[in-house]
This record gives sequence, structure tokens and C-alpha cells, in this order.
Amino acid sequence: MADIIPFVATRYGSQLASEIANLVTPPYDVIDPKLQQALYERDPNNFVRVDFGKDLPGDNEYENRYSRAGALWQQWKSDGVIAEEPRKAFYVYEQEFALPDGRTIRRRGFYAAVRLQDFSEGGIRAHEQTFDGPKADRFRLMRATNGNLSPIFCLFDDPARTVDELLAQATDKKAVEFEFDGVTHRLWILAKASTIQEITRAMAPQILFIADGHHRYETSLLYRDEMRSALRQCNGRQPFDYTMIYMNNIHDEGLVILPTHRVLSKESSLGVNPAEVLDDLREAFEITPVELDVNDPEGEARRAIAMLEAAGRRSPSFFLLLPKCRAWLLAMKPGTNPGELIDDEGIPGEIKELDVSILHRYIIERVWMGNPEIELDDQDVHYIKDAAEVLRRMATGKYGVGFLVNPTRIGQVCAVAGKGLRMPHKSTYFFPKLVTGLVMRDFNSPW
Repeated sequence: MADIIPFVATRYGSQLASEIANLVTPPYDVIDPKLQQALYERDPNNFVRVDFGKDLPGDNEYENRYSRAGALWQQWKSDGVIAEEPRKAFYVYEQEFALPDGRTIRRRGFYAAVRLQDFSEGGIRAHEQTFDGPKADRFRLMRATNGNLSPIFCLFDDPARTVDELLAQATDKKAVEFEFDGVTHRLWILAKASTIQEITRAMAPQILFIADGHHRYETSLLYRDEMRSALRQCNGRQPFDYTMIYMNNIHDEGLVILPTHRVLSKESSLGVNPAEVLDDLREAFEITPVELDVNDPEGEARRAIAMLEAAGRRSPSFFLLLPKCRAWLLAMKPGTNPGELIDDEGIPGEIKELDVSILHRYIIERVWMGNPEIELDDQDVHYIKDAAEVLRRMATGKYGVGFLVNPTRIGQVCAVAGKGLRMPHKSTYFFPKLVTGLVMRDFNSPW
């Protein structure tokens, strides 16, 4: 089901190889204006100028960050800033990183060109909702550059580790290696024809689950359909029929999903009586008060997460934090049915069982807010990766309530995607992010 082929990558030229750490960027959707400016200042050839350029005064329909991206992409090719690889290949990519608990691990996968499939075909499956704004942004950029500038991150299920062993054959050569954003990145080119054929055969029966890059995948589908209509090329073997995907085995010990914690604004919590909330939650949860030292947010966050993980192995569990870091561990009582807590027949059981669903649909909306019909926006709910930052914010007394959560499990991601369902917003955070600007794919490259 996974139709993968090697491709000619576009990468920074050899004269810039030693500077690669100053040229790559995080994915566009995690770049705020401050980071964008910092990347602009880091190097005049930093890839942010193409992938996520600045809006400028006087921009219009014809002159804007998309047109500038397309022009710069072409200029860099002409000047040799970026260049095509000499032959088609797969690209083995490894990231070595530290977890919040201090352990260092590695995640290894590979880039390939993958034939696009509509979700109805079943060979590529999604698990997250998408939004029109980001898709429109990426679509305009793809039109302007005629290429895949950053990879989509997909998962496959290979318990025998057949593909992993084949990828390891490429790592006996010297890698492109650099440090970026606290992570060690390594890249090898895998061009041996026999190994490519073996990997292609091993991947053929695989179903791919999108881990990160849902907007980019749906954008690729839109672009494919537009190009098919414009060029009347519908044989399924044109460059626009494929997209660049990084693939990782779900059995790789380096595959990590981290939690995204929640903090609610003070305004959204006006009129809430915390004592009554805790009383109501006792119907479904065992509640344990926990003393936290506000003067040691890093250490106390590690302790709280360890307690949360232990409780989460038995049942869905959460930390509820009030201003000044008053805290309670909530552990769902044995025999409690999430389907009864979330009284909405329109939500499938697989979604109701997710910790983030229980948190939002029951704890926050029904019990804390007292109204399941209330819709909180991004000004009301702050999504925070760092548990210590949640403690720091709650210590200030400027926020209404904070919640620490356990990460969604990889088995849940595959189960939800396998049934064609979509998880709530901010359900998964695959760590670390793939860098942008290391491997690109130009649709005009030799095919």
C-alpha cells in the first residue's frame, strides 16, 4: 500500500555544508515572530526566508512572501546556494536527543518520495484535525516554489525491524552531522540500488500513519489535483503525484510522544468554585492532594510527572493545579466508563477514551466550566510543552487553573487513524521535530 521511490534531493551546496546548523529551521508552525527574526539574523541563507518568510509593508497579491520565496528559491539554485544531488536516493535521518528525565536516545528513519493517496484509499491515514488557514498558506508556498520544502512525518509498523536493519547499512559511511536546537542530527545518503529495492519491497504492504504534517499532506493532495487538471496528466506517476515523507518504525525505541499540558486563563475561570469542582470530580476520580514547592519548579515538575506517569499506567490521570501551585492528582476510579462521562453520541468511543478528551469534554467543560456547550479559544487555553513552565505560571496567580497530562500512546494514534477518525487539537507532540532545510524536493528535478 505504500508506494515509495528514491528521489533527487535538493540540499545546501557543499560550500555551505559546515554551516548547516545556521541554515536549517524548525517547522514553520512552531516559529513565532521572535524566532523568525532570530533565524533571519543567523545567516543570510537561512531557510526561513523561503519556508516562512516575513510579511512586509506594501505586500499585495503579486508581491508578497510567497512570491519572494519562489524568487529566492530560484536564485539560490542559480547561485549554487542549493543544489541537486547527483542521483536518486533514500536519505537516512537520525536524531539523538535527551528526554525530560535525562535519558539520551536516538530515532532513525528515512526520507522517500511517496505516492499520494486520498484518505479514502486507506493506505495513508491521518489522526489530527486540519484547518483552512495553514493549508492555504502551505498551498500558496507550494505553488510559488513548485516543491516539497519540508517533510511529512509518517509511521509504519515493522515489528521484525526489517527496514531498520536495511537503513543501518547506510550508516557505515560518514554522516552529515550537526547540533541544532539541543539535538544531534545525522544524515546519510542511501543510493545502493539493491538496498533501495529491498526497502521498497519491505515497505510495499505498509499502511502509513501521519504523525506530523497533516496540513502539508492535505496541501500536497490539493496541489496534485490542481496540476492534474491544468496539465491533464493523470497517470499517477508525475512528480506532483508524490510527496516527500520521512518514515519511522513505530517499534523504534526513539519514537517519543510528549504531552502538551493546558493552562486556562483567569478570565475563563471566573465564578468557578474549586472546592465544588473537586467534590464533583470525586464521583469519577480518586483525588490526592500534593504539596509542591513553588521555589523549585524544575524539580517539582519532574516529581509531578513521575507521579502522573505511574498513575497513568493504571487509568487516565491528571494533575490539577490552582494558583500558588496548590495541586491534586486525579486518577480515574476502576470501572469508570469514559463514555458515560462524555455524554455525546457523536463522539466515537476511541476518541472518548483519550486522556485529552476526558480532560476537555468532562473535567474542563462539564465540571470546571459547568457547561459542555462552552467553546474555549486560544486566548482561554494555553498549550504548554514544559511542565515546569506550567508550575511557574500557576505560581504567579495570574491564571485560573492548570492541568498536567500524560502523552497519548502510539497505539492510540494508530487505532484512531486506522478507523479514519481524528483526535482533538493538540493531542500529540512527536519529539523532536524534524528540521526544515536539510532535505528538500524540487518537482523540476530529474524524475
